[in-house]
Amino acid sequence: MKLSGQLRKMNVEAETPIQYFLSLDKKPYPLNPHIGNKLNIKWQGVITCIECGRKTKKSYDQGYCFVCSRDLPENAMCSVRPELCEHEKGNEAAQEFWRTHCNIDHFVYLSLTSGVKVGITRHYNIPDRWIDQGAVKGLLIARVPERILSGKIEVAVAKNFADKTNWRKMLKGESEDGDFYKLREQAHQLFPEDLKRYALGNEEIQELVYPVQSTPEKITSHNLDKIPEFEDRLTGIKGQYLIFETRVINLRKYAGYHIEFDFETDPTP
Repeated sequence: MKLSGQLRKMNVEAETPIQYFLSLDKKPYPLNPHIGNKLNIKWQGVITCIECGRKTKKSYDQGYCFVCSRDLPENAMCSVRPELCEHEKGNEAAQEFWRTHCNIDHFVYLSLTSGVKVGITRHYNIPDRWIDQGAVKGLLIARVPERILSGKIEVAVAKNFADKTNWRKMLKGESEDGDFYKLREQAHQLFPEDLKRYALGNEEIQELVYPVQSTPEKITSHNLDKIPEFEDRLTGIKGQYLIFETRVINLRKYAGYHIEFDFETDPTP
């Protein structure tokens, strides 16, 4: 079975195990049934912006052309430094983005990826945010009414907690666990005094199970820009990574690329 189109990040359904869907031209295709079978992936040599559709020689910020990467409010510095959000003071587009994406409830959380880390996300992105990270556990520790406040809490907590993931350890499942409820108490103590009123103390730990049969002994990330086509046996999916017998590939990195997927039909009788 062959499928092709403009790639976006995989869609998910939070079941046990998590159900993944390939997104091509914004249409979903189930991936879990193909785990265990061979898959051929071929970049067709075309990249188009996921926002405006124009052709581009290089993808920026996971799928945008240079102009959209530079000008769209969602790609401003505060996308990675939310404590610096200034959309409220920006142009008309920035202010509209602030009203719809910044001036809404955000969660601060702890998650277990390669280790325990702190992060933030909009209130409607749980558990999808954790799944995108490849987290096996998640715990909400605060709910705030505006993005900039969640960023300020994250910065304070990150002084004692990691805010990055070692993606190789995450894929191998080599995570350094901890008592999440005790860690929540420790994190709450790090909140800025004027933001401690937003702490959550009664949330339960959520656990996530991924469809992974095996991972390669050595984790090597495939680069489609250098080798535009490969075939390998799909052995699992975690985060936004497809896991194969001899390599892994981060599909989110190639958002905007036009790619052909050739799935082996089930060889079993």
